[in-house]
Amino acid sequence: MSLKDANPSSSSSHSIVIVDDEMELASLFKTFLTNVGYDAISFSDPLLALEYFKETPDNHSILITDMRMPGICGIELARKIREENDKIKIFLMTAFDIVDLKNHPDYNAAKIDRLLQKPVRFSELREMINNELKN
Repeated sequence: MSLKDANPSSSSSHSIVIVDDEMELASLFKTFLTNVGYDAISFSDPLLALEYFKETPDNHSILITDMRMPGICGIELARKIREENDKIKIFLMTAFDIVDLKNHPDYNAAKIDRLLQKPVRFSELREMINNELKN
């Protein structure tokens, strides 16, 4: 996806950015979130997502990102996005051991709000999003 094509999918006031290097998963998350009423945009390229976010830092409520991606890991992406917007909620997904993530040197600077173990159940994700947006 190019930046000029990066239009959020609906008119909800809560925009969610999904970043997963597996294009099918990023698309699946976007479809689910759009179907339950959120304004969602997905990226399979984390560096493109970062570029997009830098152009629209205050337009998003939640970032959902995978941990292991080419070019930049999810924690580093979260840290860089946190520098642009310190109020955004950040969910970090991983198929690996969550305990190991907390040892990453940038983990504390990224201020991750939620750690998600893959596979993620959409019903649980929706509940987590709703809870974070209430706070």
